[in-house]
Amino acid sequence: MRLFAFFIFALFVPSFSQAQTGPRHAYTVLGEPALPAGFPHFPYVNPTAPKGGEVALASVGTFDNFNPFILRGSADGHGISSWVGLAGVGSGTSSGHVWESLLTGSADEASTGYGHLAESIEVAADKTWTAFTLRPEAKFSDGTPVTAEDAAWTFRTLIEKGRPAYRIQYTDVKDVVVEGPRRMRFNFNTGRNRDLPLMVGGLPVLPKHFFETRDFSKPLTEAPVGSGPYRVSAFELGRSIVYSRDPKWWAANMPTGIGTNNFDRVRIEYFRDSTVAMEAFKAGKSDIRGENISKNWATAYDFPAVKTGLVLRRDFPHQLPQGMQGWAMNTRRAVFADPRVRQAIGLAFDFEWTNKNLFYSAYTRTGSYFTNTDNAAAGLPSPAERALLEPYRASLPMGLFDRPFALPVTDGSGTNRDQLKQALELLREAGWTVKDRKLVDANGRQLSFTILVYDPSFERIALPYVQSLLKLGLDAKVRSVDAAQYQRLTDDYDYDMILTSYGTSELPGNETRDYWSCASRDPKGGNNVSGICDKAIDALIEKIVAADAREPLRDAARALDRVLLWNWYMVPNWHGGAFHIAHWDRFSFPGKPMREGVNFDTWWVDEAKAARLAEARK
Repeated sequence: MRLFAFFIFALFVPSFSQAQTGPRHAYTVLGEPALPAGFPHFPYVNPTAPKGGEVALASVGTFDNFNPFILRGSADGHGISSWVGLAGVGSGTSSGHVWESLLTGSADEASTGYGHLAESIEVAADKTWTAFTLRPEAKFSDGTPVTAEDAAWTFRTLIEKGRPAYRIQYTDVKDVVVEGPRRMRFNFNTGRNRDLPLMVGGLPVLPKHFFETRDFSKPLTEAPVGSGPYRVSAFELGRSIVYSRDPKWWAANMPTGIGTNNFDRVRIEYFRDSTVAMEAFKAGKSDIRGENISKNWATAYDFPAVKTGLVLRRDFPHQLPQGMQGWAMNTRRAVFADPRVRQAIGLAFDFEWTNKNLFYSAYTRTGSYFTNTDNAAAGLPSPAERALLEPYRASLPMGLFDRPFALPVTDGSGTNRDQLKQALELLREAGWTVKDRKLVDANGRQLSFTILVYDPSFERIALPYVQSLLKLGLDAKVRSVDAAQYQRLTDDYDYDMILTSYGTSELPGNETRDYWSCASRDPKGGNNVSGICDKAIDALIEKIVAADAREPLRDAARALDRVLLWNWYMVPNWHGGAFHIAHWDRFSFPGKPMREGVNFDTWWVDEAKAARLAEARK
């Protein structure tokens, strides 16, 4: 869901209407796109990259259909996102593998969309509408032209039958009007939401003629018709999928397609357990692996193929915003209704011990919802932030105005007595007392909750945290379920605490509504994991969405960051600055630095390397 918006950070910000009026080859939220009209290809690709070969990938989980736009079922979403199982090995150059969108992002820029299915985009001077003209070359995999009616039908169908997040994120879109076979116009309810052109431009365009004979609200169990570089050529539900490159892909020689999607076939095998997936990689059953577990990166890659150079380990530094990862507390549950209880639970997490003993000191503590951007709050609120926060002073947490927010810091010994004493005092203020080593309320009920995880590797992180919570007298447990059950439970908000993350950008916007607004609290399948509904937060979100210059956007984002942090909706975790990739030595890639760090869609099978590897395996 979060892959459909593209963002950019501009050092100089002209006014919206001055920079964006008239038909253009690209659109950026604030500023100008880096690449001019008629650019030959993205700067980080190899335009002469050879095509061919097969790549094998491993994914932990399962799937039962090919419709990732609805709540029902466990869909395979690779057609609209990066190849699964590769943490950080994304697809920034093309909008999808099976379905394409009107605009596509660049792995080197944020908040910018370049014409892909659309040859041009036009934005009204008053920002109340945006129009797209489709390329005449754009076709679906069955040879049918992509039309404006397909785009309009897709938008209406996703709003009516898609996941609730669509209705939330596109609430400011009034309607879509087909003005010709290749031109459509999206009309907006407001001219103050700067993200809307990118948001509607980032929607996938689905084939109306394929889906109108099927019930879109039901899981799709047959290979779909798409407009992307790959087709689903073979599959076994729950076990494997084979994507084959379409030799007639309409965008192969377009600036947004040159040098990308170089594999003839991509085969994905599904595994129920991450340990088994790792063993499959070691045995050569999968070709590449993105490692997001620091312990594994430090200790698990010592098998013979690594020592002999047949498997290579690489770190790809990136310049991406880090957002927020943490243990999210579901405030829909009564146990987390009091912010003092949430703060106490947050104080009990010993990051320094965790980082040293579980992560080999590989991470930095995350202290903002906008980490690694200029939007992260620091120190005391500025005068501009105070002006935004002052109307809500009575409902805001004590200390927000006169103390910098600070996470607890321990000595890493595992004895965080000072933090636990502070947590216990907060719990007593909230009406909880310790009796017979149990933390109970006035009716004698013990404070209890469960941490829900879907991967056993998360248990090694959660269990030490539970031990720390038990010292306070809490009854905390860890429950591990499979990926399909986890998806159902989280779609229904049927959990106490989960590990989650919020992606962000240099220019946050419409996605903040989906994350933290009152409107996103109740619709199932949304991204408001903590169940947040707060007037101050809603007001700050609207300031962010409507900001038409960098400075007011920064002030509103920093103010929002403070309110979220001081309310302790999450127990902040950690972040790193590079993607860890291990792969069998059969690939080459451009090797040009990029903002995203690495983009697997620009790699190719190197025949000489593949031959050497095959000989060595004999």
